[in-house]
Amino acid sequence: MSTIKHLVIILFAGAMCGAACAEPEASSKVRLRAVLHDPMKPFVEMYVTGPSGALERLNLAMEGLTEAQTVTLPKGVLLLYSSATVDATKPLANLLASVVVPETVKQAIVFILPSNEPEKLPYKLMVLNDSTAAFPRGESRVINMTRMPLAVRAGEHALEIAPGKLVAVPRVTKLNALNQAQTSFYRKTDTEWLLLAERPMQYTPTLRNIFLVYLMPNVEEPQIRTLVDTSAPTSITPAAGTATKPPVPVAARPH
Repeated sequence: MSTIKHLVIILFAGAMCGAACAEPEASSKVRLRAVLHDPMKPFVEMYVTGPSGALERLNLAMEGLTEAQTVTLPKGVLLLYSSATVDATKPLANLLASVVVPETVKQAIVFILPSNEPEKLPYKLMVLNDSTAAFPRGESRVINMTRMPLAVRAGEHALEIAPGKLVAVPRVTKLNALNQAQTSFYRKTDTEWLLLAERPMQYTPTLRNIFLVYLMPNVEEPQIRTLVDTSAPTSITPAAGTATKPPVPVAARPH
């Protein structure tokens, strides 16, 4: 049995044990927003461990991010299931994906990607710290989901992005009268950088742009998906007796 499978069985057993036998440090919670990025299957029902320890449906949308929900991480691991009921004797049968969430991350965006590897779980996960300290308003993030070197030029910033990596784009300040700057993406060949796409993008102190660069089956050129996060920052530790408004879902603008 592989290490990950053994770990999942242990985690599932602990989750089913309930509050009576759980240790205080056995699990943690995170405010989670999710993006399913599967061009061939754009919507799938998925389930996560909710605040009570029971499985509940993960908030997903056909396009863009969703409202945040509180998710329990057994021993710091985010587990995604295909059903709200899991056979305790076969916990792996319904498991879609798993990832360790760093202990310091209390707000996160998880990107759900098809693994395309039959011997592994159906999906793989990428976690982005969603706190305004780690991802300030006005900044952007580019995620290279391909196996080729890429580059982005956003206003005065020019950055390379290694395969499978994320790069932080600082706030763009060289803007036109509409708060826009030309944003261009490139892929590297053996001898030069070739332009993939370019368009004017809006950059303001209240927006966060997330660019996903990916490959479609049987398509050689990478594609770019743009998520524009317009949600207001939310506190994860509201004062007693106060309520916080849920964040507004973001818009998605494909190139």
